[in-house]
Amino acid sequence: MSLLIQGFYAVPVVGWMAKDAVKGHSDAKYYFGFNAAVILVGLTYFIGYPFVICVALAGAAAALVGLIVLTSFDAMGRPPEKISEDARRARNKAARAARKVRQRA
Repeated sequence: MSLLIQGFYAVPVVGWMAKDAVKGHSDAKYYFGFNAAVILVGLTYFIGYPFVICVALAGAAAALVGLIVLTSFDAMGRPPEKISEDARRARNKAARAARKVRQRA
């Protein structure tokens, strides 16, 4: 188990709940979900609309970071020399078809 996960499990209450949800009884994950929902509803009730806005902004930022991480592998994952032979053939076939169209015109 990684040190980061062990550190998270050591956090009082939240870490203990998460550890129980992952390693506890089969119904512990449902209790964890219910507790998380009650906490979110309670925070929304006490803090109000600014809490909802902050959660939405954090979710949007997390989604953008996720998109950047997912698409960065295509940009930096493999050099042009490693492109598969099928992709090269398809590109050459499309280039030949475009040349034929230009020659006819």
